[in-house]
Amino acid sequence: MDKEQVSSIIRAIKVLECFMDHDTEWTLKNLVQRLELPTTTVFRQLSTLVSQGYLSQDPVRKSYHVGPRLLLLASTILGQSDLRSIARPQLEHLSAEVKETINLSMLVGWEIFYLDKVETFRTVVCNTKIGTRVPAHASSGGKVILAHKSQEQIDAYCARLPEIEPLTPKTITSPDVLRDLLIRARIDGYAVDDGEVEPNLICIGAPIFGIDHNVVAAVSVAGPDFRMKQDLNIITQKVMDTANHISKLLGGHTGH
Repeated sequence: MDKEQVSSIIRAIKVLECFMDHDTEWTLKNLVQRLELPTTTVFRQLSTLVSQGYLSQDPVRKSYHVGPRLLLLASTILGQSDLRSIARPQLEHLSAEVKETINLSMLVGWEIFYLDKVETFRTVVCNTKIGTRVPAHASSGGKVILAHKSQEQIDAYCARLPEIEPLTPKTITSPDVLRDLLIRARIDGYAVDDGEVEPNLICIGAPIFGIDHNVVAAVSVAGPDFRMKQDLNIITQKVMDTANHISKLLGGHTGH
């Protein structure tokens, strides 16, 4: 009985993890195909998660979405994050200076997880949302975090790169190109996403170091290319300065 209960929990977690992908709406059929589990098994998991409020079902389309209790759980976890609370004033200050969208992100598995965001009041903005994820190599924050990983970890990421679907025509697909960019990012102290997550959007990211001298997160500025290119050098320096300041607040060393 205990083993069955544990297995049931694992299956429920696998169902919920599907909603962490770019696809936030799933049908029963698609989930069965994705999880490679019997229809009855997946249906039982969905029914339980819906009854507890962790998922919700569209009464017309019959598709499933993230429910209110799961959103509450996520917001509670984010609200308790020391990194987020420490970094938030610095993100707001940076946004006021450059007047563009500011993102705070961290690496979760092989993807960048957006932990916090400060919106700009200007038109044409970055469409990232707190709690969403993108492949690490496509984002500027992901690149600077990957750049400080061990060679073995970088090799492992590059090995799976051809299997990752590009987000835009500019998304990197070559392991050799990625390796060169990571070397450059580690030397320069920042990385660039030039339309690799969203077309015509430039993002500049710099690493945040923790007390153990490892990179724990990244701060980035995102804006349309026609605005970003006007003050690219100034924005890049301000992003690096902000990342360094947050690193000091966390007790870590600065990158540059």
